Amino acid sequence: MASSSLSIPIAFWPNNVSAATISSTLTCDRYVAAGLEDGLIWVLRGAVEQAGNAKDQDPTFKLEPSTLLVGHNTRITALAAMLVEGDTKQTCEWILISASEDGEVKKWNLADGRCLQSNPTAFIGVPNYLGVLATHEKSGSASKYIVCAGMANEACILDSTSLEVVRVWGGHLDWVFCCTALPGEDHQSRILSVSSDCKLSLWVFDTSSLAVVKTKVFSICARANETLVALVACQNDPSWAAVITRECAQIVCLHHQKKACFVIPCPAGEDFAGAEFIREDDVVLWTQSGHVYVYSMAELQHPESTSPRTHDEGTVATSSEQPETAVAHVFEWIPPVSYPQHVLLFRDHSFIYGLSLESIHDGLRCSSSKLRGLSNSTTTEVFRWGGNSSKSNPRTTVTCSYMLNDTTVALGRDNGEVWVSNVEDVLPWFHDGFPTTPTDNTRLLKGHVGPVSCIFTSEELMDRSFLLTGGEDCSARIWNVSACIEVACFNNHSRPVTHFLQVPEDVNSRLRKSVISIAEDHSIAVISIEEMSCIYLFGGYEHQLIAIQWRPPEDYIVLSHADGTAFVWQMQTGHLDRIVKGETAREIMADDRWGVCKISHDRSFASKQAFDCLTVPLLDSTHLPVLLVNLKYILSILAPVRQTDQPEGISTSKSPLASGASDPKNARRQSIFSGQPRSPASKTKVSATEPTPAPLSEKAQGCLDAAKAVLSLLVTESDAYSVSIRNLLGLSEPVDKIALGMKGAYGNISLQAPSPGGATGSWCVSSTLTASKLIAILSLGKIIAAVLNVDVDLDTWSRGYCKAVQDAVGLQFRPPSMSFLAKYWQDPQAEIQEAAKVVLLSTIERMSKSDIAALVKYWSAYLPASALPDTCSSQYMARSAIILGILGAENADALSERVRKLVALSLTILLNDDSRISYKVASIDLLAQGFACWQPFIRADTVLKTLFSMAMDGQSNLNLVSRRARRAVAQIAAVSPALFVTTLTQEIMDCRRASERMGLLKLISIFTRKNPAVLHSGIPKLAEAIVKSLDPTIPNVRETILPVGTSVLLDLVQSFPQLDFHVGSQKLAVGTLEGAIVVYDLQTATRWQILEGHTKSVSAVSFSRDGKTIVSCSIKEGNVRLWHPSPGFFGMLMSGSSLWGGGGGSGSANKTPANAGHSTLPSLSSQQSSRTFDFALQESIVTGSEESMLNHIKFEWTGDRVVKLSVYDHIMSFNV
Repeated sequence: MASSSLSIPIAFWPNNVSAATISSTLTCDRYVAAGLEDGLIWVLRGAVEQAGNAKDQDPTFKLEPSTLLVGHNTRITALAAMLVEGDTKQTCEWILISASEDGEVKKWNLADGRCLQSNPTAFIGVPNYLGVLATHEKSGSASKYIVCAGMANEACILDSTSLEVVRVWGGHLDWVFCCTALPGEDHQSRILSVSSDCKLSLWVFDTSSLAVVKTKVFSICARANETLVALVACQNDPSWAAVITRECAQIVCLHHQKKACFVIPCPAGEDFAGAEFIREDDVVLWTQSGHVYVYSMAELQHPESTSPRTHDEGTVATSSEQPETAVAHVFEWIPPVSYPQHVLLFRDHSFIYGLSLESIHDGLRCSSSKLRGLSNSTTTEVFRWGGNSSKSNPRTTVTCSYMLNDTTVALGRDNGEVWVSNVEDVLPWFHDGFPTTPTDNTRLLKGHVGPVSCIFTSEELMDRSFLLTGGEDCSARIWNVSACIEVACFNNHSRPVTHFLQVPEDVNSRLRKSVISIAEDHSIAVISIEEMSCIYLFGGYEHQLIAIQWRPPEDYIVLSHADGTAFVWQMQTGHLDRIVKGETAREIMADDRWGVCKISHDRSFASKQAFDCLTVPLLDSTHLPVLLVNLKYILSILAPVRQTDQPEGISTSKSPLASGASDPKNARRQSIFSGQPRSPASKTKVSATEPTPAPLSEKAQGCLDAAKAVLSLLVTESDAYSVSIRNLLGLSEPVDKIALGMKGAYGNISLQAPSPGGATGSWCVSSTLTASKLIAILSLGKIIAAVLNVDVDLDTWSRGYCKAVQDAVGLQFRPPSMSFLAKYWQDPQAEIQEAAKVVLLSTIERMSKSDIAALVKYWSAYLPASALPDTCSSQYMARSAIILGILGAENADALSERVRKLVALSLTILLNDDSRISYKVASIDLLAQGFACWQPFIRADTVLKTLFSMAMDGQSNLNLVSRRARRAVAQIAAVSPALFVTTLTQEIMDCRRASERMGLLKLISIFTRKNPAVLHSGIPKLAEAIVKSLDPTIPNVRETILPVGTSVLLDLVQSFPQLDFHVGSQKLAVGTLEGAIVVYDLQTATRWQILEGHTKSVSAVSFSRDGKTIVSCSIKEGNVRLWHPSPGFFGMLMSGSSLWGGGGGSGSANKTPANAGHSTLPSLSSQQSSRTFDFALQESIVTGSEESMLNHIKFEWTGDRVVKLSVYDHIMSFNV
């Protein structure tokens, strides 16, 4: 699944947001990750700052919130990180791997928090360790693997890209801990494990066979009943590992030839809690009370130290010798603690800081100290997620939300009220707080006592204007939203109602129109909408409800819970029939004869509407309101109603949302929930000659208003471009305390922490977020301006805005991601495609030569023409071809000859790849745009033939490909007319199917009307091919092609003066560049006569009215010739031969290097002219190109024997 999308979350941060207790922590590079008990993950950014110019003082450590990751549903139990390459090797990215208590593993980008992948069943059990297997291979060319282990007798090895389980490493009943270690001298990936009988095992993982083999076993010294608490491998030196118990830490050398094994006893009254190596010779230990100790390995290494005995697999080391005991430490740090906290080590160049993190009621407290610093000083700072304001904020009153349609939302509040209003009206409430009284467009539902916990509706409920709400007062209520009245109230539960579920259609008639309410204690009530009563009530259970099975014929309902227990209830009497567990319960639920409703407890953010309103639950009944903007869906609604000129007969969208057309279901929702009618959006004044725009449908109008409100939140800069677009589109002023995020794989979202500049700070987060935001701003601005019919050049504004933003932000600006932009380079939505192109070209324009060189070096390794299939994904290879194709098309000199060749071949590979239409369309465009760059390295005629085939394809699902192929053919024809004409002629002659030939003939008509100059030099060849297509010896083909062929010939005659056709005699005269005139007989589809006399190119020909005389003109030669053609004996013998020696329709061309596409006339029977008239014209006309004279030269017969020649403003008459 895509790891990022154009659904943009916008968070409205309150102040003093509480956070749940920290359950897992991690530091890597400049990031600190804190996993919480409620499944959220906070990513913080740390930095070391020098205090003024005081060189005699240690620098101080600073930490600030960066991103909130929303996706897990249970406690975070393990975190890990790995480094991967970005668009270039200089832009590497840190990836966070997280595991939760339910066995789910997710992968996040630490810079912007977007979720890259997720596996909900990665581990069976509770994982408590994640580790990345290190290899000596390049990260971009080989897969990485992740070890996931925990409270189970087996570990899982996951593919780091897909998070799929590639190996289950099981059978270890006595395991306690395992961890990954650096590769040894043999460069093999290694894993350490420690068992309950104090055996430390070293394993080797083979990345090719995915086998895990034990190589060594170490005996470690431990007292009876000692509790193992950690196993740590040194990440600086592959020789060392540490086994930690409550009473001591044992430092073990993994190389048997080295003599070292040390025991570090825990200080009196303390219990060790963890350890980490910070250098090759330093180890840090901390206790459960938070005391941190630093030990020097160099001081511990005594010559008399003993070495543990090691043996190969199959034997266990035993030794009566005791390892050396060490007691001296070199540094001690005692951070202030109120209860056990998490200790981490933060590295910044040469500085290493100890961090102590603990959750407090309104944020996070971080204590830090430089280890081995100048002074044993501690800095303590409190961080609040939503901001550092100490005053309470009334905005945090939304407890739940539900989208009723694309632009209408129902908000549950902590005071028991439900407000139903439009998205554009709701956004100011999130920022400034709810008004004291509802607005005119708002419907207020009052009844709950205490916070509203859930909201629900469905299509069937829509028909009756019904809305269901549940509250912490344990009640479930049904409302008539149109009348703003409560219809029914049900107090069936003893705990708060958490969510509702629609009963399936395939159950009995009484249950069919019912809704299930589920409470916090997992009890359920079945509420009949028809009877307005609770018809069934089933008790709760301590474990989570995961599925409901309906058995109407047997009159049973089965409730399945997370611990494998199933409760079988008798529906008629409502009593519990039996309780089953284990395999029996699984067999009952697996019976596919009965319908099963899955109870999803996941946070679902995969919206299929224009907008979605979410509430992320935090601690202490605090909820974070988030608006999810589905950019593509918004554009699909507004695109059909924009006031731009559209090609006649072509629809840009399937959505019937223009004025006067709407979906019946959506119409019902609109009429129920839209509130009071709204006045149409203001339009700019149009002239009297312009058509009056049709009024927008109610849905389109609501979407337009909401889109303007969202664009107001995105455009926050104060430069001239931002101010101008706000004024032109009527946008509101920017606000603070909002932050953007990203929607990633499987609907998981990330939310940036608020910055002082509001959404402006999002330009400094990541390249992907920058690209996503720019595409959103440019595409929304363009569609809104088009719908409002605002007279503004959005293309120029878009280019200027991209540059202005980067100039305003400065050095901290993160340039847009090339990979992300390439993904949307050929997006089906026109506004997104245009925005992606503007942003990408603007980015390339501002790149330095060194940046471009780094970009080319990185992406050229993944081109389809050079990369091996197993080194990277097909998607990555396609994007590399698109990125470098764009670069080569814009600036060919940026690519070396070798890279140009690889890119050209890669684009041809994509051209013939049918797996994804977007890649095919991108290759079509890029081959055409940079044709001069790619032509030396590809078979240009083969590429053109492929494009001809695509241009003629009439399948409805390939209309986009067909349109782009026709445009590409036109671009290539303009660059290389001779190649185009030669290839087209040969393809016409070689076609075996009449339908294909007609398609090619239609291409000639298209070019004749739109760009005749391209065809000029190849007119004789094209005419020959068309005539041969009308061969009467193949009657079925002639009858099929005749209407199209004659139509094309007439188009040529009307556009090119060197052709003329006489209807009565069915003769076609064609003047050539060599000076000859070829006369064809269309009745026999053969060459009838060759007229030779001109020594230079023929500029115009014309038949007399009776068809017996032909007059011709050569501007280059300066004369007019008169002909009275007759076939003659040899002409009749040779009729049917091809003029260029490729007879019979073979289409072969005898080209010469000096005149590609043209040939010397064959030595055949010909006829000389009867009279010649000379004339003189000014030099500029004579030396001008033939193409420039197409519309300025013509013959006109004013009588049977008088013809008039017009050349520009010169008119000459000739008596024949």
